[in-house]
Amino acid sequence: MKNKIIYKDIWVNAYPIVIWLSMEPIAGLVDVSITGTIGINSLSAVGIGTTIYFVTTWLFIFLAYGTTPYVADLNINKKFSSLNYFILFGRRVSIYLGIAVFIIVWLFDSALIDLFKPTIEVKEFSSTYLIARSLGIGFFLLNMHSTAVLRGLRFPKYTTLSSLISTVLNIFFSFLLGIVFNFGVLGVGLASTISFLVASIYSTYILNIKIRMLEKSVESIDKESIRRKFFNVGSRIFVRSVFLTFFMATLSNQASRLSMNDIALHHVLQQMWNISYTFVDALAISAQTLVAEYVAKNKNFIKSNLRKCFINLTFSISIILSIIFYFGIEFLSEFVSNQSFIQLNDKKLVFVFCLTIFFGYFAFLWDGILLGLDKSKEFSYITIFGSISGFAALFTLLNYEESLLNIWVALILSLIVRASFGYYYENK
Repeated sequence: MKNKIIYKDIWVNAYPIVIWLSMEPIAGLVDVSITGTIGINSLSAVGIGTTIYFVTTWLFIFLAYGTTPYVADLNINKKFSSLNYFILFGRRVSIYLGIAVFIIVWLFDSALIDLFKPTIEVKEFSSTYLIARSLGIGFFLLNMHSTAVLRGLRFPKYTTLSSLISTVLNIFFSFLLGIVFNFGVLGVGLASTISFLVASIYSTYILNIKIRMLEKSVESIDKESIRRKFFNVGSRIFVRSVFLTFFMATLSNQASRLSMNDIALHHVLQQMWNISYTFVDALAISAQTLVAEYVAKNKNFIKSNLRKCFINLTFSISIILSIIFYFGIEFLSEFVSNQSFIQLNDKKLVFVFCLTIFFGYFAFLWDGILLGLDKSKEFSYITIFGSISGFAALFTLLNYEESLLNIWVALILSLIVRASFGYYYENK
C-alpha cells in the first residue's frame, strides 16, 4: 500500500513532465518530416543547425536543473521572500544569457557550421535555419527557468501547458511558413522562435500569479548567499553541460564527416532517442523535487521505498522501449523523415541504439537523484567522466573503422560510465 502511494506521487509529478519533454522532440520530428519533404540537403542542414542550437541552449540547462530542487527546498521551509528574490534573479540571468548567445551565434554561425564540413548548399541552408531559430534562444531560456520554478513549487502541469503551446504553434508555423509560404528552412527556424516567444509569455504570466499567492514570510533575505548558491550550482552544471554538449556535438560532427546521408540518419536517430528519453527525464526531474523534499524532512533516501520505486520504474520502462525500437526502428525512421536508410539493415546498429536507451535511462535517473540530494558537484563529475570516456572510445573506434555504428558504440560506453559513477556517488 505504501509503495502504491509513492508510485502515485511520482506519477502525479512525472506525467506532466513526460508530456512536456515529448513535445519538443515531437516538434523536432515535424521539422524532420517537413524538411525531409523539401529535400535531403534541407534535412542535413536542419540536422547540423539543430546540433549547434542544442549546444548553445543546453549549456545553460542549469537554469532548470539547478532551480527546481532549490525552489523545492525554499518552498518546503517556507522561505518565500528568499524564493521570490531567487526567481527574479534567475529571470534576469535568463534574459541576459539569451541575448548574449544570440549575438555569438549571429557573429560566428559560419565558423560553427564549417566544423561539419557541409556542401555549399547545405551550409547556406544551415546558416539560414540556425540564425532564424536562434532569435528565440532568450525566450527558450526564460521559459526553461519559469517552468523549472513551477515544478519546484509543485505545479508541473503548467510545464505541460507551456510545452503544448510551443509545440502546437511550432508545428503550425513550420507547415505554414515552411511549406505553404515556401520559406523552406527559414520558415521552420522562425516557427521555433515564434512558439517559444508565446510559451515564455504564458509561463512567466502563470508564475507571477503563483508568486503572488504565496504566504508572506519575514525572514531576512541573504542575497549574497542566494547569488552564491545560484552561481556555485550553476557553474558546476554549466561545466557538466560543456562536456556533454561538446561530446554530443562531436558525435554529430563525426557523422557528418562520413556522409550527408549519415548525418541525416544520425539526426533522425537522435530525435527518436530524445523522445524515448522523455520518460526517464520525467522521472529524473520529478526526483529533483521529491528527493529534495524527502531530504529536507531529515529522512534517509538511500534505504527508502521512494528510491526503490524510482529504480523499478526506470528498469521496466527502459526494457519496454528497447524492445519497441529494436523491432520498429526502420518503420519509425522512414515514417518521420520520409527517407529510407540502408544503414538500418545493419542490426548491430539497431541493437546498439537500443542499448543506449537501457543504460542511458539509469545514467539520467542518477542525474535527477543527485540533484535532489544536493550533490551538484557529483552530478557534474559523472557526466565529465562519461564524456571523457566517450571521447576516448569515439576516436579509438573511428581510427579502427569510420562508421555510424562506432559513433553510437562510443555513446553507449559513455552512458555506462555515467550510470556506474552515478550509482557510486549516490551511495557515497
